[in-house]
This record gives sequence, C-alpha cells and structure tokens, in this order.
Amino acid sequence: MDNRRKFSRFDTHMKAQYFLQEKNRGWEECTVIDISRKGMGIRFLTNEKVSVGSTLHLEISIPTELETINVKGILKRINQRENDFIGGIEWFLVHRDGLDEDRPARVN
Repeated sequence: MDNRRKFSRFDTHMKAQYFLQEKNRGWEECTVIDISRKGMGIRFLTNEKVSVGSTLHLEISIPTELETINVKGILKRINQRENDFIGGIEWFLVHRDGLDEDRPARVN
C-alpha cells in the first residue's frame, strides 16, 4: 500500500474535548488516536455526523501536564463506524491554555 503522508503518525490515546465552530453546540468529548507534525486523528463519540471542512477547537489533556494544549483545525476526512466517527484534522493554530481569544469559553 502506498503511503502518501508527508509526516509520520504516532499512535496515542489522549482524552480531549472539541467544539464545532459551525454548530455552536458546546464542548463534547473525543479521543486523539494518532498525531503527526501537522495533524491528528480523532475519534468522535457522537451519533451526529461531523462534516468535512468543519472548524474544530480542541482542548487536549496531556497526562503529565497541568495545562491543556489547545488546537484549532479543519476536519479533512471523516469515516463513520458503528457507534462513532474517526476523523483527520489538519491544525493551523496550536497554543497553551488561555491564549486564543477566538476560542469559545468552556462551561463546566
């Protein structure tokens, strides 16, 4: 099989939350399943379809860090499975907690 990826991907399992800018539904849970220099694979725990081209804000919890990492990216691909979706995100903004004024506020 021909691998056309520009960057190597590394498997991971990090808990995260995402916010779909286009839907304005609030934060929902997801899992980062792999990561590369320019993107990541996400498993969405939802029954509602997430559309390619959607802008996502992600808040990723790193087990050894106190602060979260925040990522803003575009959903480039999505595949439906039985009870969830697996998507690929190309990020265009990565920052530490609290540095992006455009990021929607989380309500706990």
